[in-house]
Amino acid sequence: MTDSRDPNTSKPAVVLHPVLPPGVREHLGDLQGITVLSPADDDGVAEALAAGGCVLVTHTWDDRFLTPSLRWIAGTGAGFEQYPLDRFDAQGVVLTTAAGVHTDCVAEHAFALLLSLTRRIGEAARNMEHALWEPLIGEEVQGRNMAVVGLGRIGDAIAQRALSWGVEVAGVKRNPADYTGPVRDVRGVGELVELCEWADIVVLASPASPDGKPIIGRRELDALGYGWIVNIGRGSLIDEEALLDALTVGRLLGAGLDVTRTEPLPRDSELWRNPKVVITAHNAGASPGFGRRWGNLFDRNLAAFKGEGAWVNRLGEDIPRGNR
Repeated sequence: MTDSRDPNTSKPAVVLHPVLPPGVREHLGDLQGITVLSPADDDGVAEALAAGGCVLVTHTWDDRFLTPSLRWIAGTGAGFEQYPLDRFDAQGVVLTTAAGVHTDCVAEHAFALLLSLTRRIGEAARNMEHALWEPLIGEEVQGRNMAVVGLGRIGDAIAQRALSWGVEVAGVKRNPADYTGPVRDVRGVGELVELCEWADIVVLASPASPDGKPIIGRRELDALGYGWIVNIGRGSLIDEEALLDALTVGRLLGAGLDVTRTEPLPRDSELWRNPKVVITAHNAGASPGFGRRWGNLFDRNLAAFKGEGAWVNRLGEDIPRGNR
């Protein structure tokens, strides 16, 4: 294998994690000027990097991946809380994210989950399995109050769509004073309970908390009351035991989840069987257009890696560490 420790090497070795969004593998396979390595599992990824691979394309992390030759991680996700950033700094590893690549796709998915709850499509889909004709009365979204937790690119895209539907929107951001997007009422995390009291709909679009603890628990769900919650952020944002209680003995009308604390969601989880829940398998960001958009980003950053251009979505420069 080519020794890829020098960024100016003619054909850097690019190691692909086996789990990638649609189109990424195909784009890299057609790309000239790189050597593509496609291990079958995490062990193979670690071995390829230990043998001199200098670029890793991934969304997940294993500490074995941080080898002396690693110089650049081309992330396929918008988040970065899974990475050991201090160790990257010490070794000089560049991390670029896919922020913006799947903004519209995830925003649309958030509304797909929401409407499946309000219009009771999830219940209708379950009825189809039994050929049961049962007309259901759904709710309307227009005129409701929506709290968007996490006003990054995705949160803004959700808010913009909601505003165009006649929904009143307020948001939560860690640093409200820095916000310049479409939402007028922006509050800090400390006001989340009060915002849940105001909201009919809560959409979670934020990265995980720094300590990994839920930000939505019993207090927040009790405050939301007769409402709906949608999570396209991180599974750790919701206390799932509290969520199940809110759905079964509380007042919560429904939950749309693209992410869960444990993925894949265990088969014995009661979330699978609750009629008020709609679950998708962490695929909000997946679409046929992902590979093309991500590929354009990778091509620009490959030039930067070779010293021929500027980085895009580089963590710490283009993307502050506190934002999604």
